[in-house]
Amino acid sequence: MRDPGGGATHPWRELGPGIRVRQSAAFSMNSTVLSSPEHTVIVDPGVLPSELDDLAEAVRRVETNAVTLLLTHAHWDHVLGRAWWPRASVLAHDRFAAAVRAHAGHILEKARARARLHGETWERDFTPYRPDQAVSGLHFAKLGPWRLVLRDAPGHDDSQLTIHLPEQRLLIAADMLSDREVPILDRPCAVYRHTLEELLPLALHGAIETLIPGHGTVARGRAEAVARLTRDIGYLDRLAAAAHEAVRDGSPVEALEERLGTMDDRLRAMDETVREAHRDNIALEYRAAALAAAPGS
Repeated sequence: MRDPGGGATHPWRELGPGIRVRQSAAFSMNSTVLSSPEHTVIVDPGVLPSELDDLAEAVRRVETNAVTLLLTHAHWDHVLGRAWWPRASVLAHDRFAAAVRAHAGHILEKARARARLHGETWERDFTPYRPDQAVSGLHFAKLGPWRLVLRDAPGHDDSQLTIHLPEQRLLIAADMLSDREVPILDRPCAVYRHTLEELLPLALHGAIETLIPGHGTVARGRAEAVARLTRDIGYLDRLAAAAHEAVRDGSPVEALEERLGTMDDRLRAMDETVREAHRDNIALEYRAAALAAAPGS
């Protein structure tokens, strides 16, 4: 998540026929394009105006018959592309619209601030919008040649979906499984862990050979996909165990923060944003452990 404002947009990277990914200068966020003359799918277009302009031009060059924006969740940096493709169909979680509507002012404020940090100007408005197709649970979709399996992925955000392309053995993991970020929680560890547990068998049995995280480096090969999943499951398990132990022993949350401050290599990088997210994770799991231990719970 490190974003000092001086980074550069990465060049497009080919991952297979019709599949390209590009990493933003902002938060190393990945946007993915599944292109074909019949149907082009744009996953999480972002983040800066210049990057969205470039992405729009790349899609125009395909001369595709249809465009779908597939948005993995409703966080501000993932929902900005609608203004560039106002006539595209939008596919997202059935909780997406309410979340975007509730945070519309925050979304525009964040977009403008991030553009300024990178020497750009955000000139467009942001109007809340609803997906043309809202899904949840386990959902199968075919968009032109692209066969997709969409899964609920709570733990980071209740509007989050993962996108699996079985034929390409590709997983677009929404805001999970980063090599740069620890898991960022909005629910207790057990919820996030269950999401990862559902994906792990796919990786173990070779159904995931390429893994695109929301932020950070693409993982290639079965072993690396499994390693990403097991690493984050391990983080969640250690955090949950330590929080429950601290509550049982009557230790304050501050002591837990000190104890777990460098529990993961990703916390040793000079990235205060990741460390702040980790502290928030500790506080959230400590509260969950305290609630579970309360009499009558």
